[in-house]
Amino acid sequence: MYHVATEPQDRVYDKIKHNKEMRRAPPITRTEVFDRNSYCEYHGSSGHRTKDCLKLKDEIERLVRQTNILEHFLAKDDRGKRKMQHLHEVETNTDDRRTEHPSNPRPQTITFDRQQRTSPPPVMFIEGKATDNPRRQQPFHIFQIEHRLESTQVISFGPHDYDGIQLPRDDAIVLMLRINGIRVKRILVDTGSSADVIYFDALKRMGLGKYPLQPMTTSLVGFTGDKLRPLGTIDLDVLFGDAPQTVISNVRFIVVDAPSAYNVILGRTSLNSIGAVASTPHLMIKFPTPQGVGIVRGEQQVAKECYRITMAPQIAHIERSRKSQEFVDNLGALIKEPSKTLSTEAMEDTEPVVLRDGQVTQLGTLLPAMDRNMVRECLIANKDIFANEDDMMLGISRAIAEHRIDTYEEARPVQQRKRKLGLERMKAVQDEVDRLLKAGAIREVEYPRWLANPVLVRKSNGKWRMCIDYTDLNRACPKKPFPLPSIDAMIDSTAGFKYLSFMDAYSGYNQIQMHPDDEEKTSFITEQGLFCYRVMPFGLKNAGAEYQQMVNNVFKNELGGIIEAYIDDMVVKSCTGKEHVQHLNMIFQKMRDVGMRLNSKKSFFCLSSGKFLGYIVSERGIEVHPSKCRAIIDMEAPKTVKEVQELTGRIAALNRFIARSGEVCKPFFQTIKKTKKFEWTSQCQEAFEQIKTYLSNPPIISRPTKGETLYLYVSASAVAVSAALIRVEDGVQKPVYFVSKILRDAEERYSTVEKGAFAVLIAARKLRPYFQAHPIRVISDLPLRKALDNLDVSGRLLKWAVELSEFDISFLPKAAYKGQVLADFVVESTKRSEKRDQEALWHVHVDGAASERGSDLGIQIKGPKEEVFYYAIHITFPVTNNMVEYEVLIAGLRLVEAVGATKVRIYMDSQLVVHQINGQYEVHDPTLAKYLEKAKEVLATFEEAMIEHVPRGMNEVADALSKLAKGSDKSSDTPITIMEIPEACIAATEPKVLPISAQLEWYTPIWDYLTTGQLPTDKLAARRIKRWAPEFTILEGELLKKGYRKPWLVCVSESQGRKLIDEVHGGICGSHQSPYTIDKRIEREGYFWPTMRKDMIDVVRRCERCQYHSRVSRRPPVSLNTIASPWPFDVWGIDILGPFPTARANLRFLVVAVEYFTK
Repeated sequence: MYHVATEPQDRVYDKIKHNKEMRRAPPITRTEVFDRNSYCEYHGSSGHRTKDCLKLKDEIERLVRQTNILEHFLAKDDRGKRKMQHLHEVETNTDDRRTEHPSNPRPQTITFDRQQRTSPPPVMFIEGKATDNPRRQQPFHIFQIEHRLESTQVISFGPHDYDGIQLPRDDAIVLMLRINGIRVKRILVDTGSSADVIYFDALKRMGLGKYPLQPMTTSLVGFTGDKLRPLGTIDLDVLFGDAPQTVISNVRFIVVDAPSAYNVILGRTSLNSIGAVASTPHLMIKFPTPQGVGIVRGEQQVAKECYRITMAPQIAHIERSRKSQEFVDNLGALIKEPSKTLSTEAMEDTEPVVLRDGQVTQLGTLLPAMDRNMVRECLIANKDIFANEDDMMLGISRAIAEHRIDTYEEARPVQQRKRKLGLERMKAVQDEVDRLLKAGAIREVEYPRWLANPVLVRKSNGKWRMCIDYTDLNRACPKKPFPLPSIDAMIDSTAGFKYLSFMDAYSGYNQIQMHPDDEEKTSFITEQGLFCYRVMPFGLKNAGAEYQQMVNNVFKNELGGIIEAYIDDMVVKSCTGKEHVQHLNMIFQKMRDVGMRLNSKKSFFCLSSGKFLGYIVSERGIEVHPSKCRAIIDMEAPKTVKEVQELTGRIAALNRFIARSGEVCKPFFQTIKKTKKFEWTSQCQEAFEQIKTYLSNPPIISRPTKGETLYLYVSASAVAVSAALIRVEDGVQKPVYFVSKILRDAEERYSTVEKGAFAVLIAARKLRPYFQAHPIRVISDLPLRKALDNLDVSGRLLKWAVELSEFDISFLPKAAYKGQVLADFVVESTKRSEKRDQEALWHVHVDGAASERGSDLGIQIKGPKEEVFYYAIHITFPVTNNMVEYEVLIAGLRLVEAVGATKVRIYMDSQLVVHQINGQYEVHDPTLAKYLEKAKEVLATFEEAMIEHVPRGMNEVADALSKLAKGSDKSSDTPITIMEIPEACIAATEPKVLPISAQLEWYTPIWDYLTTGQLPTDKLAARRIKRWAPEFTILEGELLKKGYRKPWLVCVSESQGRKLIDEVHGGICGSHQSPYTIDKRIEREGYFWPTMRKDMIDVVRRCERCQYHSRVSRRPPVSLNTIASPWPFDVWGIDILGPFPTARANLRFLVVAVEYFTK
């Protein structure tokens, strides 16, 4: 629909081509080339004439609708006087008029049955035009459409329109509309704006980020006169209202890449196109539709949130909040942050602190005013720590840190060819080079061997960031192995403090200087010349490790105590305001000594909580960032595999906060595996809703204290194993970490006990720092301790037990728990076992018969999976018929209990026993009373136990089994277990009298650990007991040492062991044998104590008879050797003999000399 001009199009263009609102012409396309000899002034190229240009026609029509240039379309003397009239269809040709021809049918005339209005100018519609191009010489049609009133509907606002609006009613109108079929929130209605704006970030989330935009040469001008150059324009369909009162309008949006709390701004153009009326007190807009007045209500809470973000002092904070909280509802696009994002963020209101002219930092407002004032004075006193952009970057002393670039010997230098840049990017590179030259960060070079190109990336504030493409250089450099800190450890160390200050280094990497020999390796090429960095630039492979190493060296005495640092993001933590000021002064002095500077715009001081490394840390603990939860909660069900992958990626980032995440996400992974056809099943939707419900109120992760005992709940299902690490504070259990793993292949076939042990193993591997620093108590209703302590188990359990033996792990039965999160975890983990056991009902048929030669029992057990077991039992002690029935009942219950049954139904033909147990019959016989009490005691161990009386004919199998116990021949090949019971189940056992020793025996700690799980307080002793315990077991009240090639040995005390040695060595049957022989004899007798070999050697050495009758060796201690002499009189042997009888001069001794050679 076009206005009719009063003069040719080329003349209209000559008059309006200098209009500032005139857009630049897009490049001419092949379809628009009609005549190579014709020239179009609007396109500035040949292909068609100016008056035939369709793009110019569209642009003129746009200017007619948006500006006041109608004087070129109506004669001045006729303007305002011309009356509305219907023009009949006219057919024209380039040369003369002609009559209607059958081949050119007459189109229908368009009319509107509305009230006539004569004052406004007519609106014409032209289809086709006159042209000299022979290809386009065809009939065209002219229509005139009467300009009528848009609608006669009355739009009004009443008291009922205030429903649901909170006071005060001064919020902006923020809507949620469908744009191109996509629900978009945070749409601001701005009746003072003449433009409709959509932000580029929202456009990317809608999947239109790569959509070609129509160029736009003019700039947007705000009410303060600030100008912003848009990226272009795009036409999108906007749906207003809910069915049936809806209207669709095609809106031309101006695309802007700038920080904002909103996604879209609707101006007067789009509102007037549908005749919308906005009311700010009612927070709604109304508009006419063919089905009545349509309504779109504003979202007041969203408007308040947008206002709060908009009023925040930091533009960076606004951008982060917008990127994290705005969303497109039915897209599952993963929120992508810029390559360089802020890791720290203030989560509360801040106030500015003026350090010097033009330099401001932020201070929290929630903590006491006295503490804030002290911190403010501290910041002003240390304002030299904050970098001034106008000052030259001096950097950190080379003695502290200096970056070297090592390359592989075989690496060849690469000089990249210069890449072409647009004017805007070229100007940005020139400005950045000038800034870096002024700061002394770069210098010119002449013959560099390595050369790279600059790459420009748009910042969140619309400016350009210059990066260097060091891809080739990084490929030739080995990776520096210096490790980065553990994020989990840093978050745990930061949480729990009341005073927090988040600091960001100013151009962090640029504060470290390059080694002079390696400066030219960082060279890059621009239009101004060749330059290299004198400081460490961004983009180098080992820059992060180098900076982290520098930070560790500078704050080596403070890290982990008063400060945490992850590359250039630092947080100072304290418990009181006075301590916080002292800590800040200490850190500032350290920075001053080495020359480190901070960025005042990105630093926040004296906060009670803040965002650090993606988490919210505060005195309460660790919380998940709300934006990450909202990104999942506000998602619609995925429609493609890629969207499911994005969903699982978002959930993976929150695994620490989600209990049983592996089990919940299992349907999502099954959907991804089905590559042939995407299918979003009901299980996926149920899991999706479950995740949303859980994240609507995520748990607060608690920070464990040093040496505190932690508790581990484990859960095992058919598809995943999970664990919850908790701590107890004031009797309330608080979560520390959630771990989950989906089972695959053979892991799914593990038994329940193996899955429980596997959950402990997965938790120990994932949470190794916690397991090493804290005693762990595993809480489970599974027999995990027996399974891991038993050396006779399968290979994998033995391997897991060895791996877990390095930690201080003990096992406790499941008890009461306080804390809703853990209650949900335990309840959900037990639901599966309950569901699994619903049909796990065991059927037991029993029958017994008494006789003079002994009584016999028959038991048939049927499992839930149709497995059948047969038992034939013989009783050797005398019993009555009723006693036999009780004996067979109790024996059957014990056998079915041994296979792990929890629900059982017993069938027997003894009416007396059945009714006595059910309470229908009384028991007068004292012996039967004991049996009844014993039977009820055994029945109480089952979750569900029922006894049913059946006729003897329905119990034939059990009756036949009782006959087999007497030695009758079997009539079938069915495997039957024949057993014997030597004494009655109610027989009283005599108590064992054990000696009481005032001194602890060597086996007491092992006994305590195996029975109660109690360990000594000494860590070394506890570790020794845990290492020894798998070699021992308790059987029938005795501690036994296990053996593989020898029998299990009864453990005795050292005093009892000495008595055994005395008896075996010198007793009645003793033969004073050697210690080794006595050792073997005592082992064959079945006794053990740890010092038995040492004690045996000591007893034999002290035995008088053994010493008297022992063999005495007369042999020399060493072999005799011949002494050879090389020549005569070289070697002599001299000795003294005597005493002899006294001779003259009282001589009594002789000196004898022997010459060895002649001997």
